[in-house]
Amino acid sequence: MSVEHKSNPVAEPVTRWENDQCQGLALCVEPLFRGTVAHAEVLRARQKAYLDSLPTDPQEAIRAALKLMSDNGKKHPAGVQEALHLSYALGAMVSEGYLEGSEQSRDAALYVAYQLSDALCRATRQLDRIADILSNQTDSARH
Repeated sequence: MSVEHKSNPVAEPVTRWENDQCQGLALCVEPLFRGTVAHAEVLRARQKAYLDSLPTDPQEAIRAALKLMSDNGKKHPAGVQEALHLSYALGAMVSEGYLEGSEQSRDAALYVAYQLSDALCRATRQLDRIADILSNQTDSARH
């Protein structure tokens, strides 16, 4: 016995394009969909808790930012100074020939090392400027 399909001109399938718009969730199996939504809800709750933990008072926010910016008395946040030194070391190692490979590979690695060093130098200057701005606001509030 065959069952006839009743045509419904209003019903249309989800297109690949539409499915891609929602990262494939429209056409995935139900357990994967529910699991992904549940995981997203956990992450959203964690993000909300994080945002709720941040200071809202302007002066307290400035103090908290300055504390993060000066990692236990150091000039920059943790890892920034080390990354800058490592980028300089990488450039020196490449230019001294410690990297095996073709000349083009060494040139490319040297370019990357110099770009990295330059980017980290710019970032440290910007961090210094941010710290100066925040410190200026804190100092102004005391007067």
